[in-house]
Amino acid sequence: MTGGAKEAYGVHLAFGADPATAMVVSWLTRGPVTRPAVRCRAGPGTSGEAVPANTRSYRDVHTGETVFAHHAPLSGLRPATDYAFAVEHDGRPQAADGSFRTAPGSRAAFSFTFFGDQGTDRPYDPFGSPASGYAVAGVERCAPLFALAGGNLSYANQREDPVRTWSDWFTMISASARLRPWLPCVGNHEIERGNGALGLAAYQTYFELPPNREENYLAGLWYAFTVGAVRFVVLSADDVCYQNSGPIYLRGFSAGRQTAWLARTLKQARADPGIDWIVVAMHHTALSTSADHNDADLGIREAWLPLFDRHAVDLVLYRHEHHYERSHPVRGAVPGSRTLVPRPVAGAAGAGDPDESGGAVVDTSAGTVHLMVGTGGSSSPSADTLLDPPAGRIVVGVRDHEPGRRRRPAVHELEDASWLAFRAPDHPYAFAGFEVDPGEPGGMTRIRVTAYDSSSPDPVPFDQVTLVRPRTAAAPTAFRDEKRSGHAADPNKRHTW
Repeated sequence: MTGGAKEAYGVHLAFGADPATAMVVSWLTRGPVTRPAVRCRAGPGTSGEAVPANTRSYRDVHTGETVFAHHAPLSGLRPATDYAFAVEHDGRPQAADGSFRTAPGSRAAFSFTFFGDQGTDRPYDPFGSPASGYAVAGVERCAPLFALAGGNLSYANQREDPVRTWSDWFTMISASARLRPWLPCVGNHEIERGNGALGLAAYQTYFELPPNREENYLAGLWYAFTVGAVRFVVLSADDVCYQNSGPIYLRGFSAGRQTAWLARTLKQARADPGIDWIVVAMHHTALSTSADHNDADLGIREAWLPLFDRHAVDLVLYRHEHHYERSHPVRGAVPGSRTLVPRPVAGAAGAGDPDESGGAVVDTSAGTVHLMVGTGGSSSPSADTLLDPPAGRIVVGVRDHEPGRRRRPAVHELEDASWLAFRAPDHPYAFAGFEVDPGEPGGMTRIRVTAYDSSSPDPVPFDQVTLVRPRTAAAPTAFRDEKRSGHAADPNKRHTW
């Protein structure tokens, strides 16, 4: 744990409403403090004006301990600019500082990383491993603009003292998260029975995330943000999944509001001539070849994959399963398949010549690529439990509660895995780096994806693929079709959230 009750720890960053001009600096204390604030300025030194922080707290139902999280919203920043900051309480500086770079204000090159299912590298943590810390070091080796964290962050709901578990995780990631935003999504191990109506009071206290304009109890559970010409959409898949993967069965918790928001958000993004790429991140998976882990979920295919198809989502990132695999570009479902098997798009995979590294080139304007990354440190990798020959295993429903079991048993089906492009049974721990190249007007834009083995302190690349699509010069075809039908969104309106 940390030292004194008023000592600042676990400093972490998140983008504000506009990543080019707003950032949130967050930190934790074990007791209340007065006048928490951040001083921030461009360039060296941190003697800027003090920005007051908002304090939120929750009382952990398991330990009775109250946790305090402080979030200082910084606004009016300059795009693509380096800043330094320092934390203070009651006008006195704390041993907590950091720096960050704001996002570009228009099309520009940038990079990000993704992994999940991490745990901690503490020797007493049965749900983490040394690889949990190696993933943090790997992120710093890549030095991205920001990191996406794909859920199952600390595995707090598996531990007798979840407050200590969260504390250990934030202390571990702060070496990176105080230098660049870490943007999380909700996983099943963030759900803590008794902590809030949905079991997510801890998660919602610790993180201050871009707004979704919903009621407080749904704050931060789904959100979107734009960096350059890439629209990132982060979802909470428990809402549509059939599987009962957490201590509370959350299927349908938003009463359809998340899916309606998703449909609006994707439609606006694809109608925006300033957006080239749409990247979706969530914890649960729609595709998996694991033999006996968590499996893919039919609920995602039913509720969200048609929206991904309709609005030409380029890339879907997820975790939940503890191995690495990626799909061919897919669009629609194989006719007659009971499990709505995603249909590979002929000719989209391997389009064009290999890139300069010899990796495949994939056209995502023809179909969506699904990428499952890692695990980021969990002590239970599933890379050695894959179906061979490859096949998909999917949850299609749940049975009623059985005596002595806290969760509803899942009903599974197997399917042909024609959508599978690559998997890595020899790399149980991994994270992925993404380099966005905006390209030139009238040309192609690219995202180069590199998967790194993070089983050791020195990450080793083992998979590379370059995603390509035409750079948007005007409203895309889908938008023009809507315009002819009289239902077009305003193409000149930039939808930030």
